[in-house]
Amino acid sequence: MRVPDENSPELGTLAGASYGKCGSATWLWWSKVFGPLVNPTRLRHVIIILSILTVIRLWAAAYIGLAPDETYYWLWSQSPALGYSDHPPVVAWSIWLSTRVLGDSAIGIRIPSILSVLVTSAAVFGTARQLFSSRSIALRAVLWFNAMILIGVGAIFITPDAPSTMFWALAVWALSVISRGGSPRFWLLVGLFAGLGCDSKYTNFFLGLGIFSWILVDPSARRWLLNPWFAAGGVIAALIFLPVLLWNAQHDWISFSMQFGRLGIHEVTARYLGEYLISQVGLLNPIVALFFGVSGLAALKAGRGRGFEPGIFLIALMSPLLLYMTLHALHDRVQANWLAPIYPLIAILAASGAENTPLGLRTLLARSVVPLGTVVSVGALMYLAAPISLPLSIESPAARLEGWRSFSANIESLSNESGAGWVATVNYDVNAELSYYQRGAKPVREIAERYRYEVSVLDKALVNQTALLVLSERQKASGRFDHCFASVEPISEISRQGANGVIERYIVELARNAPVDIISAGCHKHHSVQE
Repeated sequence: MRVPDENSPELGTLAGASYGKCGSATWLWWSKVFGPLVNPTRLRHVIIILSILTVIRLWAAAYIGLAPDETYYWLWSQSPALGYSDHPPVVAWSIWLSTRVLGDSAIGIRIPSILSVLVTSAAVFGTARQLFSSRSIALRAVLWFNAMILIGVGAIFITPDAPSTMFWALAVWALSVISRGGSPRFWLLVGLFAGLGCDSKYTNFFLGLGIFSWILVDPSARRWLLNPWFAAGGVIAALIFLPVLLWNAQHDWISFSMQFGRLGIHEVTARYLGEYLISQVGLLNPIVALFFGVSGLAALKAGRGRGFEPGIFLIALMSPLLLYMTLHALHDRVQANWLAPIYPLIAILAASGAENTPLGLRTLLARSVVPLGTVVSVGALMYLAAPISLPLSIESPAARLEGWRSFSANIESLSNESGAGWVATVNYDVNAELSYYQRGAKPVREIAERYRYEVSVLDKALVNQTALLVLSERQKASGRFDHCFASVEPISEISRQGANGVIERYIVELARNAPVDIISAGCHKHHSVQE
C-alpha cells in the first residue's frame, strides 16, 4: 500500500481501505476528532489549539498559588521605577499596567505572560514564513513552540523571561524580513524590539552579539555594517536602554552587579554539564530537541555552500547565548529558564527539519510533539493547581507555591492579637508573599536585604511601634538577627503547609525598640541598637 503524504486529505480513506469498512469508519472518526491535534495542517486548526491552550493557562493562572518571585515583581510594580535590584523594569511595568485593568488578582498579575506567548507565537509564524516560504513549516513551528514544556508550564508565571522572549522573537522576525530583501527601515524595528528586550532582561544583550555573528558568517549581510539604517537601529536600541543605564549609575550599578557577578569562573567542573543538557532536552520537549539537533547539523552542512541559508541565520542569532550558557555549565548551574529567549528560534529550526525527515519517521515522531507537550504541560499545571501528596524523597515541585495564603492569614491574626504595628521579615520571598496577601492590612517590611527595596521616606512612626518579626527556623538558629531589636519575645511557631505536609516552620517574635534606620539601612549582625 502506498504511504500517503502527511498532508494528504486521502490519508484516512486510504488507511481505512486496508482494514475494511469498520476500520475505515473508525479511522475517519479518529481523523475528524483528533486529527487537528495530531496533524494540524490549517491555520484554523492552529488557532483552535492555541485558544484551548490559552483558556487552560488562564484557568491555571487563577488557581495556582503565586510564587515568591511573582509577588516580588508585583511588589516592584507598586513603586514604578526605571530599574530594580535584580532585573530591568519591564516585568514590573507590565504588572503595573495589567493590575490597573484587572486588579491585584493572580490573573491580573500573570496575564502579561500568557498574552506574551500569543505574541511570540505570531512572531514565530511570521519568521518561519519569511525564512522558509512554507505555511506548513510556520504552522508547525508555532505549535512546537507551544508544545515545549518550559513554555507550556512557564507561560502562566510572570517573570522577566516573558517579555524578554517576546521581544527577542519580534526582533528576529524583523531581522528575517531584512534577510529576505525587505525594506532596510526594518532595522528601526529591530532596534526598538532589541532595546525593549534589554529593558526586560540583560540576557537580551546576547541578541546583539547574535546579529553580528550573522553578519560575519553571511557574506551578503556584511553590507549592513555601513548602512545608515543599521546604525539608526543601534541608536534606537541604545536610547531605549539608556534610562535603565542611568538608573543603575545612580544606584551603584546594583542590577548589573547582581546579574553580571555570575560571569566569574572560580573552577572548571563537569558536574553541572550533564544536568544542563538533560534539563534542556526535557524542557524543550525531547522530540523537538531531537529535530533541533538533526536540523542544526543539516544547516551547518548546507551552509558550506553559497547563498542565504535560513538555518545558519537562526544558528548565528542564537549561538552566542547558547555558547555562553554551555561554558557557564562548566563552572556553575544553569537555571532552566535562562535559555528561554532562543526557544522560538529552536522551534522554527526544528520544525523546518521535520519537513526533510523521511515520512515514516516524521509520522511517528513529528505528529507526537504536540500531544506529548500538551499532555505533559497540562498535567503539570493541573498538579500545581491542586497538588497531591507524592511519595517523593525530594521537595515537592509545588512547594514554593503552596501554603502562602493560609500562612499569611495566621501572621495577620497574630499581629492583630499582639497589637503589633508592622511585620518585619528577613528574606525577599516571605516579605513578598506577606506584602501581597496582607495588602491593606499591617505594613510589611524586609530588614535584611534593603538593597532590594527603595525607601524614599523614613517612617519613624512605624519603627517606633512593636513589630512582629518572622524568622524561619534556620534563620532563628543562626542568631544573625538577634540584635536587630532591643528586645524580642517569641510568641508562636507557624508552619507553612503543603500537600506533602510541613514545608517550612517559622518562629514569630514580638520585637520592640527598633533602630530608627532599620527600614532604610536594614539590620545586620553588628547593628548598634539605639535605646
